[in-house]
Amino acid sequence: MHNMNIAKTPIDDLLAELVIEIAPSDYNDRYETAVKNYRKQAKIPGFRPGHVPASLIRQRFGKSLLAEELNSVLQNAIHNYIENEKLNVLGNPLPVNDGEVGNWDNPGDFKFKYEVGLAPEFNLVLDKSQTCTYYRINVDDQLVNRQIKDYARRFGEMSAPETSEGEDLLTVQLQQLGTDGEVLDQGISSNSTIIIESVSDEDTRKSLIGVKKDDTVIVNPHFLTENHDDLAKILGITHHDVHHLESDFRLTVTDIRRIVPHELNSELFEKIFPGANLQTEEEFRKKIHTDLVEKFEQDSEWLFKRDFNFDIIDRTNFSLPDEFLKRLIASTGKPENAEQLEAAYPTYSLGLRRQLIHQKIITENNLNVSIQDALDSVKTMLARRFEQYG
Repeated sequence: MHNMNIAKTPIDDLLAELVIEIAPSDYNDRYETAVKNYRKQAKIPGFRPGHVPASLIRQRFGKSLLAEELNSVLQNAIHNYIENEKLNVLGNPLPVNDGEVGNWDNPGDFKFKYEVGLAPEFNLVLDKSQTCTYYRINVDDQLVNRQIKDYARRFGEMSAPETSEGEDLLTVQLQQLGTDGEVLDQGISSNSTIIIESVSDEDTRKSLIGVKKDDTVIVNPHFLTENHDDLAKILGITHHDVHHLESDFRLTVTDIRRIVPHELNSELFEKIFPGANLQTEEEFRKKIHTDLVEKFEQDSEWLFKRDFNFDIIDRTNFSLPDEFLKRLIASTGKPENAEQLEAAYPTYSLGLRRQLIHQKIITENNLNVSIQDALDSVKTMLARRFEQYG
C-alpha cells in the first residue's frame, strides 16, 4: 500500500480544502475481502449459500461494497492526517459537492475533496481585576411561611364549596363572543381550569370571587394571563392566533374546587421529610429554612457560573466559519429547513465558543481531572439527590 496523497489548500483562516487521492492499492485488498465475506452470506435464488460466484457478487453488489470500503479508507486517512498535522478542526470534514473524480464501473484511481473548518486562534484575557457578582438569597420568615403554605396546600384535601374564594380552582367553559355580545356560532370554545389567584388582571380576578356553579362572567381573555403560551392552552388555540384575538369571552363556571390545607402536624412533616422525625412546628420551620438556604446556594452557584461564562465569552472576540458550520449542521438533517437552521445557529455557535474557550483555559493552565475527582463529584451529586428523598 503506497502512502496516500493528501493535499491541504487554505480557503481562508478558518476553512481549508483537503484533496485525497486513492489508488487501487489503497482499497483492493479490503474490497476483495468484502466480496469474499459477502459471498458467504448472500442468498440468491439458484445458488447454495456460500457458492454464489464472485463475478455475480461484483456485478450486483460491487458498487455498494466498494463505496463502503472507500468510505472506510477515506475516514481513516482523514483522521490520521488531522492527527499527524495537529489540525484543530471544528466538527467533521464535509465532502465537497461535485468534488469526486473516478470511474465506479471500472474502478481505478479516485480523488475526493473535503472542506474542513478550522478552530480560530485567539487570546484569553483573564486577570484579577475582572469581577462577577455572586448572589446570596436572604431566606427570611416570609419565604419560610410561603413554603409552609405551599406544602400544606400540596398535601391538603379537595372540597367543593358553593361560592368561590380567592385561592380556589374554577373549572370553566369559555365561549367567544361577537361584537353583539352573543356567542359566535363557529367561534372558539374550550373547557379549562383557572386558578383564581394566578389571574393577572385585578378586576378580572375580583369578578371570579363570589361566583357559584353555572354563573357567567364576561372576560377579556388577555386579562386571564399575560403569558401567550398559557392563554393558547386555556383556549385550545395556537400561540399565533392569540396575538390576533380581540374578542371578549363568556366564562361559565362548571365546578368550584378548594384545597383545604393539611394541618401542620407530625404526619405532614413525615410526608415532606421522611425519616427526619420532626415533631414540632419549630423543628419543621428550621428544616425548611436549612433546605431553602442549600437550594438557593446551588442556584447562586449555577447563576454565578453562567454569568462568568457569558462574561468571558463577551470579552473574547473571535470569528467562526459560520457558513461551513451551518452546512455541517444541515448535513445532520436535524433542522428541517433553512429558517429553523438560522434560528438554531446562534445557540449552537455560542456553545461552540464556550467549548473552545474552556478548552484553551484547560490547555493553557494544564488542568486535569483525575478519576478520583470525577468519583468525588458524582458522590456529592448522588448524596444531594438521596437527601431530597430523606
